Amino acid sequence: MYSKPSLSYFSQFLILLGMIVAGFVIGSIVTLVLLQALIGNVLDSELLQKELLNPANSTAVKIVQLVSSFLMFFVPAVVFARIVNREPMRYLGVKTRSSWIQAGLVLIIVFLGFTLSGALGEFTTQVPIPKNWEIFFKKMEKTFTDQVMVIANMKSVGDYFFTLIVIAVAPAIFEEILFRGALQQLMVKWTRNAWIGIIITSIIFSAIHFSYYGFLSRVALGMVLGFLFHYSKSLWLPILAHFLNNGAAVTMMYIMSRQGKMNMDALDEKFPIWWGAIALAGIIVLLIVYRNECKRLGTYHLDLTLTKSDDPFSGQYVSSDQKQ
Repeated sequence: MYSKPSLSYFSQFLILLGMIVAGFVIGSIVTLVLLQALIGNVLDSELLQKELLNPANSTAVKIVQLVSSFLMFFVPAVVFARIVNREPMRYLGVKTRSSWIQAGLVLIIVFLGFTLSGALGEFTTQVPIPKNWEIFFKKMEKTFTDQVMVIANMKSVGDYFFTLIVIAVAPAIFEEILFRGALQQLMVKWTRNAWIGIIITSIIFSAIHFSYYGFLSRVALGMVLGFLFHYSKSLWLPILAHFLNNGAAVTMMYIMSRQGKMNMDALDEKFPIWWGAIALAGIIVLLIVYRNECKRLGTYHLDLTLTKSDDPFSGQYVSSDQKQ
């Protein structure tokens, strides 16, 4: 049943925002300390940038990335959940059960998501923008690509598994706990509209990656992850989807690096826009099947009275108080 929280949603938002800012500040400080210990030269920004792009420092960069993401995403979400709920892990969706049918549907949805992402990437490149914007965005993409190339420096199976943890496992857990477990739940309940809450969360999720050419693709990914969580109330299913999405990229990078063909352009595969439309239709159908499985398990109506208007594909939330 839907009930009014002891803290207003605006207050909860301020608390979560405060936790995120605190996590960013603490994470930045710890990052500088680690960089000084592992690489040095943190006071010289130009020299530090060169060291961060040095393949010899790949392990150090991975360690820093792992620790900083833990402090910036995971810790703020857990602290926030503990403040607003007596059972933070259950609130975040960590303890909600899932089924093998749900996991299988997630696997197929992620597969179709690759095509949708590639089509959205192709669409983004065709959108006309001012030349100075294009230069700026491409410069940002190159910086991101250079950083990924350093992290993707894998010379052994051990390097592969460590990179998998840094790029696939950790982001899947840490980012999903913050964005789906904490932020999306807050936005959906605050706005009383699943579409609005999921869209807001997805835009923020994409924006923090600072990628123009990948913006729409990440918004779409965020929305798929959002629906997976909204229907099931289990964080493990969007975590699985997030892991599969990132893990496939890491695996491809490892295979190409072992073959001496490492090229980020090969990973950034584009698809015709009409392919993306077909993939989107398939994802919607699978999400409906997924929703029905969640209904069978009794998770779809968790925290809210289940009515037609609770469905993101049909309208707004109606709380039990409003129905009375």
